[in-house]
Amino acid sequence: MTRASAAGPDFRNERRRVVIDTDAANEIDDQFAIVWALLASEHLDVVAIHAAPYAHGPYLAALRRAIAERGDGPRTGFEELANGLTEEQLQRSLEHEPVAAGMERSFDEIVRIVDAVAPSDRPTLRRGATRLMTDVREPVGSEAVDNLIALAHGSDDPLYVAVLGAPTNVASALVTDPTIADKIVIVFVAGYPTASPHVDDSFNLVQDLVATNRIFAPDTRLVYIPGHQVAVTLSVSLPELLAHAHGPIGELLIDLYLSNPLAAAPTTPGHSWVMWDLAPIAWLIDPTWIATFETAGAQLTTAHRWNPGAGRITEAYRVDRRAVYIDLFDRLASAP
Repeated sequence: MTRASAAGPDFRNERRRVVIDTDAANEIDDQFAIVWALLASEHLDVVAIHAAPYAHGPYLAALRRAIAERGDGPRTGFEELANGLTEEQLQRSLEHEPVAAGMERSFDEIVRIVDAVAPSDRPTLRRGATRLMTDVREPVGSEAVDNLIALAHGSDDPLYVAVLGAPTNVASALVTDPTIADKIVIVFVAGYPTASPHVDDSFNLVQDLVATNRIFAPDTRLVYIPGHQVAVTLSVSLPELLAHAHGPIGELLIDLYLSNPLAAAPTTPGHSWVMWDLAPIAWLIDPTWIATFETAGAQLTTAHRWNPGAGRITEAYRVDRRAVYIDLFDRLASAP
């Protein structure tokens, strides 16, 4: 396996060591991804789950700065939302919801899901960063960083890291110990394709821009799965879940869907929710479900546009939605 080819050979018959790094309390797709990964134990050895930091205040502030840098021109819907806040409202958001609290909520949610799915065969659970990165030379230390470094050095086999939130923990580990870059493969879901001309306001990408650009650096082995145009096709409706998400763990996921704090009316006709974070797990279970190609690296500017970067990455351009949900629902039905 080389940096130029993170995808590497066909590994469908191998069992891979996996770390999941997730802001599990932010959306409901993280929980779906954790459940699926734990149930796919013949393919994935989930050795650890790390809590990622998140907060909406820093995200909104980043959008405001990007608007100011670009000046006049089109804005995304989330940028319009951020721009409509008063300075007092923005400051209140920054103070009311600190990054550390988001990480702690995510850790608690990880514990809850693991207790429901794998109470007797638990992966290692670790808390992550309590702040975002501000300088690429200054890592944010945490239990997650220490554990990731130890796991990376703990075997000659590659360690696959599914990043389902801001990549603060993984970027901090790379800055703390750059030698792990050859030992880990990062699978990251977020944003637009790197060749897209659009402003990219992805929560995972811009919340910690320093960390994002660190994992896109030329020394890493990165599989980038764009949310828009790729993972966005993994939407699912309540009738589909009710028809196919059987068993006690399926009921847990249906309850999550119904109580989704970000969905105002999940029972209305036509409603569906995108399970973005299933995409990295799909690639890890069977890479043929995620069509990829090798391309030049990229970096995201402070104006939130993609620029060419050094190195090479593996980037996804299509996902086999049918294969993903058949496998997930089959595992839910047969879960103990």
